[in-house]
Amino acid sequence: MANPISRTAYYTLGVRAADAAKAKPLCGDTLASRFMNDDARRVWEEFKGFTPPNASNAARHAMIDAHLRRALAADPGATIVIIGSGFDTRPFRLAGGRWFEFDEPEILTYKETCLPAASAPNPLVRTPVDFSRDVLADKLEIVGSPGHAHVVIEGVLMYLTREQRAALLRTLAARFPHHTVYCDLMRKGFFERFSRPIHEKIVGMGATFTEMDERPERLFIEAGYTMTALDSVPLYAVNHGSMGVPAFVVRWLMKSLRDGYLVGVFQRARTRPAGPGPALT
Repeated sequence: MANPISRTAYYTLGVRAADAAKAKPLCGDTLASRFMNDDARRVWEEFKGFTPPNASNAARHAMIDAHLRRALAADPGATIVIIGSGFDTRPFRLAGGRWFEFDEPEILTYKETCLPAASAPNPLVRTPVDFSRDVLADKLEIVGSPGHAHVVIEGVLMYLTREQRAALLRTLAARFPHHTVYCDLMRKGFFERFSRPIHEKIVGMGATFTEMDERPERLFIEAGYTMTALDSVPLYAVNHGSMGVPAFVVRWLMKSLRDGYLVGVFQRARTRPAGPGPALT
């Protein structure tokens, strides 16, 4: 894969494949193993020893799964857009929805050879995007004009500059006046204290986290979104599985760990939603 950020998709793929093989998986993505080629296995060998980050990676995926399941239970025909989809298999695992995946051509071409879109139980359209050259707004036209869109931006924002993040939200607001974003957010303090070792591995792949913020949720609030959920990824990981740290330590003694890596849900609409959704703890 030419795009260094896209290469990190092999890491998150390895996390989910390894998680699914456990007796007590966090997200249980049993389809991830279909994509595990030699390149993916080489990348996973570099990362498999990072137990807490790997557990958090699987946990964030499970948390977003749970949010989407609730949205689909309320509206089985909901439109779901995944920006930087990587090796996401949600259109095959979750019931309902009209799904649209956007990512680099190399990733989507390989996905088609292992798990064709036509074989998904839900309608699925995959659209290649060269993020360094293409205009995302043009590519999003294929989605049409749903009354409400659910947009997943997972494992992406920390690689973008502040201006790129703001531009992405402007693009989404222009294309989908009513939409909900599901994303992971990392605080600067968390990165500096807990993520530097694994970040060094990511830098070795040619990618890097950039312009970290202590309050990344402000990006959405300042862009006119309403925050409906903001939940701890490490706390979810220790409550539903294991990350090598006792649950009581994460909950009571390590606030910087507990509150430093989060899954957020943000709504953008002309009318403000009624209030916060249930917490995932």
